[in-house]
Amino acid sequence: MNLFALSCIITAVFTAIMCFVILLNNIREKINRAWFFTCLSLFVWQVGLYGTVVAGNAEDALFWQRILYIGTILIPVFFFYFCLNFLKRKEDNKALFIGFFLSIFFVLLSFSRFFIVGVGTRVDFGYWPVQTGSLYFLFLIYFAFYAVYSIAILKIDSKKYNGEYQKQIQFMYYAALIGFVGGSTNFLLDFGINTYSLGNWALIFYIIFVSYALFKHHLFNIKVIATELLTFALWITLFIKIFASGNTKDLVLNICILLVVIIIGIWLILSVIKEVRQKEKIEKIEKELEKAYGVEKEAHELANKANEELEKLDKYKDDFLRQAQHDLKRPLTTIMGYCELLIGGNFGKISKKGLDVIKRMQAVTRGKMADINNFLDIEQFKAGKGVISLKPGIEILPILEQVSNELAFQAESKGIYLKLEKFEKTLVVSADREKLKAALFNIVDNAVKYTEKGGINIKVESNENIIKIIVSDTGIGIPPEKIKNMLEVQFERTEKAEKTASGSGVGLYLSAQIIKLHNGKVWAESDGEGKGSTFNIELPVAQETKNIIEPVSGKPFGTGIGV
Repeated sequence: MNLFALSCIITAVFTAIMCFVILLNNIREKINRAWFFTCLSLFVWQVGLYGTVVAGNAEDALFWQRILYIGTILIPVFFFYFCLNFLKRKEDNKALFIGFFLSIFFVLLSFSRFFIVGVGTRVDFGYWPVQTGSLYFLFLIYFAFYAVYSIAILKIDSKKYNGEYQKQIQFMYYAALIGFVGGSTNFLLDFGINTYSLGNWALIFYIIFVSYALFKHHLFNIKVIATELLTFALWITLFIKIFASGNTKDLVLNICILLVVIIIGIWLILSVIKEVRQKEKIEKIEKELEKAYGVEKEAHELANKANEELEKLDKYKDDFLRQAQHDLKRPLTTIMGYCELLIGGNFGKISKKGLDVIKRMQAVTRGKMADINNFLDIEQFKAGKGVISLKPGIEILPILEQVSNELAFQAESKGIYLKLEKFEKTLVVSADREKLKAALFNIVDNAVKYTEKGGINIKVESNENIIKIIVSDTGIGIPPEKIKNMLEVQFERTEKAEKTASGSGVGLYLSAQIIKLHNGKVWAESDGEGKGSTFNIELPVAQETKNIIEPVSGKPFGTGIGV
């Protein structure tokens, strides 16, 4: 696949995402519908352009050229429709009606020889230019007229207003200018000018500029957008994995995982939209009542009512988070269960290559489950909810062994070691076992993720009052100015970490919060980038077990993984 075809895929996916975002954000609004149909036209154009580039013969190329021109014909009139709604212009509706009529006419004409006679000689990057018909020039006039008309009214209206709205119109203006000028370079190919088209890349800037103006105009809720973008990012990642499948089994498995995650993602997005709309209704009621009643007593009653509604909403949110955690983890737990059965040989003997694939899938699934737990727990922390239930008599050794075993395959696949130094005495704390395990897992997983050579050592030291867990690695290290933020700031990542491995930057932050709720503390040490890191976790000894705890050092054990 050449670079031009790849650019078609990138822009098509990007426009498809925008279509989906708008589809889930009140499609009943005129301006939302107008931008949705504009994005849909751009998507059809990109699909047709991709087909034209990868077509193996002239007949197929002609088919995709007709698809391409359907999108091309609709783009200017739908964008004009969008501009009229955004600028609240009603005086230009007659021109819009004529534009829709002409667009239907040219779509029908595009299937005749009056519009496209055939395709010419394929250019060096795969594009099949068209041989234009006798009425093709009418389409060019129509396209230029509505493109220039849209840009002109944006420029004119940007001078009528001040403040934020003026800036939004200016963003629209530059977006249209970049989009139409860049997109028009595609026409040169159909007139025998064999030059590389900039339309695909200009389209990305076009959508980004318009989308930014829309978000600044508060047409979409940022919480909904954030949820959708996270979901879409996960979808795209899983979609790309399909093309990286090594064999048929991997392909089928990756497709199944993608379908499950798509269904869950849609449910999650719709749930967040419902929650946001409920909150907006409450805020609307509050504003209306405050406006109607200005006296202090009435304002106080209004505040009480709003608080009651917010408490209900808070309860809905808690119920939603619990249900989301259950529904998101259920399919992943099922996948984990089947992986265990396959690895255990319950379905017959599996080849070594097959086992490696299953173990990789198991590691990815476990990571996704951890991400789900992390994000939901952070929401609870922010809301001031108690998510920790301390119980006495929790042993540290089994937890560290479980963490070490779960991350063994991940370390082995990278060719690094993961060693847990053995300690013989029973070390007991008061803890929420699952949350403490999640905190330790995040810290060790972080060490494995950002270590490319050498490995990770886990050891335990103790005295009468304190158990100290030390996780040291030979990884990328942490710049001195970033050490404190790594544990105290959510989404904090170093530049080198972003280049080395994917991550959200919430694992260490969440681990620090969990350790604090266990009456412990955690801190990081590093001599700088490229010199490894050490994470220290201190937990208080359970009072009833102090008499049996002694400092211990012993031989390494556990995974048996080496360089």
